[in-house]
Amino acid sequence: MSLPKDYRVIVLSLALVLPAPGALAHGDYDWIHKGKYRSQAGELCCGKDDCYEVAPERVHQNPEGYSLPDHDVTVPGRQAIPSEDGKYWICKVGARMRCFFAPLNGF
Repeated sequence: MSLPKDYRVIVLSLALVLPAPGALAHGDYDWIHKGKYRSQAGELCCGKDDCYEVAPERVHQNPEGYSLPDHDVTVPGRQAIPSEDGKYWICKVGARMRCFFAPLNGF
């Protein structure tokens, strides 16, 4: 069964608009990769597709640091790295967190 001509034209047009592979490897969090930030263990925070923005309402600040229930992680305050873009970010491989970035002004 062949596809309607209109569908093929749309698909081909979209393919021409998409960026080259790897061009958006880091997207909004490219500053983490470019900054070569490292965890306390010395490993790079950000590899391809390792960092995720965390909505401010999903971060709970407490006397010990930060709790991220969606990621099942509590981050000691001394391990939080200042965020360059004023957003919360977590970088992790599987379930293991590498780095956590928090705005300098907290919430």
